[in-house]
Amino acid sequence: MVSITLNGSTCEAEEGATILSAASANGVYIPSLCSHPDLPPFKDLPLATQIFRGETSYVNEPPPENGSDQQANPQSSIVNPQSEGCGLCVVEVDGRPEPVRACQTPVTAGMSIRTESEVLKELRRTSLMMILSRHPHACLTCAQREGCSLEDCSTNVPKEERCCNQFHNCELRKVAEYVGIKEETPRYRPAKLPVLEDEPLIARDFNLCIDCARCVRVCNQVRGVEALGIVHNGGRLIVGSIAPTLLESACKFCGACVEVCPTGCLTDKGARTGDREHWLLPCVHTCPAGVDVPGYIRAVAGGDFQGAAALVWEKLPLANVLGHICFHLCENECRRSQIDDPLAICALKRFALETGDGALLQQAAKAPDSGKKIAGVGAGPAGLAAAYFLRFKGHGVTIFEAAESPGGMPALSIPEYRLPQAVLEKDLEIIRNLGVEITTGARLATGEEMVALLNQGFDALLVAVGLPKSKKIAVEGSHLRGVFWGLEFLSEAKAEKGLKLGREIVVVGGGNVAIDVAMTALRLSGGRVRLFCLESREEMPAHDNEIEKAEAEGIEINCGWGPAEIMGTQEKVGGVELQRCTAVFDEQRNFAPTFDEQQRMKVDASAVILAIGQAPPKDIPAEREGTFLAGDITEMSTGGGSAVHAVASGRGAAERIDRYLGGDGQVSLKLADQTPPKAWIGRDEGFASRSRVSVPCAAPDERRTDFRQIEGTFSSEEALAEAKRCLQCDLRLMITQPTLPPERWLEFSRSNVEQVPAVEGVFILADSGRKPIAIKGTSDIQAGLLEKLESPAESRFFLWEEDRMYTKRESELIQQHLKQYGELPGGGDDDLDDLF
Repeated sequence: MVSITLNGSTCEAEEGATILSAASANGVYIPSLCSHPDLPPFKDLPLATQIFRGETSYVNEPPPENGSDQQANPQSSIVNPQSEGCGLCVVEVDGRPEPVRACQTPVTAGMSIRTESEVLKELRRTSLMMILSRHPHACLTCAQREGCSLEDCSTNVPKEERCCNQFHNCELRKVAEYVGIKEETPRYRPAKLPVLEDEPLIARDFNLCIDCARCVRVCNQVRGVEALGIVHNGGRLIVGSIAPTLLESACKFCGACVEVCPTGCLTDKGARTGDREHWLLPCVHTCPAGVDVPGYIRAVAGGDFQGAAALVWEKLPLANVLGHICFHLCENECRRSQIDDPLAICALKRFALETGDGALLQQAAKAPDSGKKIAGVGAGPAGLAAAYFLRFKGHGVTIFEAAESPGGMPALSIPEYRLPQAVLEKDLEIIRNLGVEITTGARLATGEEMVALLNQGFDALLVAVGLPKSKKIAVEGSHLRGVFWGLEFLSEAKAEKGLKLGREIVVVGGGNVAIDVAMTALRLSGGRVRLFCLESREEMPAHDNEIEKAEAEGIEINCGWGPAEIMGTQEKVGGVELQRCTAVFDEQRNFAPTFDEQQRMKVDASAVILAIGQAPPKDIPAEREGTFLAGDITEMSTGGGSAVHAVASGRGAAERIDRYLGGDGQVSLKLADQTPPKAWIGRDEGFASRSRVSVPCAAPDERRTDFRQIEGTFSSEEALAEAKRCLQCDLRLMITQPTLPPERWLEFSRSNVEQVPAVEGVFILADSGRKPIAIKGTSDIQAGLLEKLESPAESRFFLWEEDRMYTKRESELIQQHLKQYGELPGGGDDDLDDLF
């Protein structure tokens, strides 16, 4: 570290650091558009031989030594033909005859630096003028810019001269407002450059490019993809891709270029408002358990299978089970699907768990014994998940399970072709080894019996009994022999009770349980299986890939039909009469099916299986102090029988219980290496055209005859190939945000006001919520503010801006305020007539 002087104050800086980074480290802002905290200096960027903007190519032309070409193009933002950047970061250094660029000049011991002066202000504004001369900027100087919808322009500025839809969150705008825009800045002349919106994920509008080359540096020197380049052509620098399209340029669509772009030149297609992380990492945020999907896929791609498994175990108890039965909704949202096909996320999770040895989980240290004991009712996914996390927090857990074996629905009802018993046993062994006690055959039939456990030495009670029974409807003939209900049918089939179904089976229902029922019935009967449901194909609650598997095995799906009557003779089912369903939901999307009773049909049936939903036990205690609920019996789980939703609900219950028992509620584990991933992802020709690796599957004609597993596990080669298709969207969120101009609002205090110059201009006073309560033009800003300090008011913050036309500027700012708030500053509606 060396000692330097920055704006008169002595401070320390890292020797060799640029003035720009040293100033930032000491809380001093220096404006810049080409610099970025994560990027190498502009001057170190090598030029390409050729780049493209759409089909238009630009060849690198080394600038002539006399600079004549530079003078021929006055719109160039490159002041110096040696590529010195935006020119906004100039500062003064004692002993130097001219201002220097802070982004290129290293600090030295004893250096004295000034970042603000009239000379610097003029230089910066001149450089900004050169940038804005070839960038749409009418909105930057418009009096109506605050709160503008950007749709209709009240001053009739042509659309191509207006700013883009990034305006209200634009780095260029913020820097321009800080530096100040010169009145003589020329009007933008539309260049009609390409606007490319037909490629995946990223839109490019070269009319908005300021050739700062941030995108090129992050792509080439940080990511190592080298899909973008920059050339010197026609007296200026021009940025583009190295081939006509991003796909041909071997772009990996990581989004880093969009992240660092200071304008609207590069934008995310389909960007949504709200939490950026949610739509940039849909795989993580669609997963109810919040598993670090990019993390474990990256670990698989790097050959670290143990680390990949550890990342899954951090958030996901029953991980092996879910590697087989999760419906992987995350894949529906995977951003790779906007290029071709989504990542095989679930298959990679299953591979990691089967290949990684789980050593990191076994080595994980539990917290010291807390002395607290929790009773759980129900050893299904929710109860087991809660027990898993609570044991790591040092709490004792005993689970009471009504069935003779733990596991809930995965143990009782999910068919072997989806979940072999050995897989469930593997997860149960892990939970038992943590010290969780599971007592089976312990039926607690009423809420009173459950709550009574709190009087037996337990400090908290968790009720996670799931939805163990089939939902039943009144259908004439449902009492006949040969009529079954979905969950009970699956349980009897799994228990090998020798069900006799005949050769004509009808299944009623459109959910995932109905699909399991149909596929199980096919295996048991070898006959014809037809499924009828109220919903249209698009409305069916069953997941598409489950429906496709059923159809591949020959199961007939008939949508838009509901049972009117189950027919039979001598107490034995013989068929079903169905009626056409015209609508499943009412206008408010409530379940309210309507039927056309004139459209009916009869089908033969040797067995009818009704699988129309699940029902909770009748007597469940309410959640209150010491008693907690989890899983499908609570509104906190919206999975409708999904095991992964139940696991997530169990973790939520564990958090609440831990806080209740005096803990911090932080139950997620830290098993894997916490070292941040490398930013470098490298160039990979053909990356975007690489097809999804097919998950190994048993042939439909073979598997339909028994309960063999349908889906297999990737080989190491297949897993590596598939994992390397990942876009690694999470790396983008690790990019440092650019240094922006300081907060404009200043605390309204005498010390701050005395720093304001006595010049013509406008000041704004605001309340504690930073809502303006006064806007005033004056010939002496400092005097006007000092006067306001003496009068009692609710002013807490202030802004000021120098403007010789202060009366005009006051009017403009009041108009802005009226448009945004619908009232005068301070709420003076009665003064509107006087104003006009």
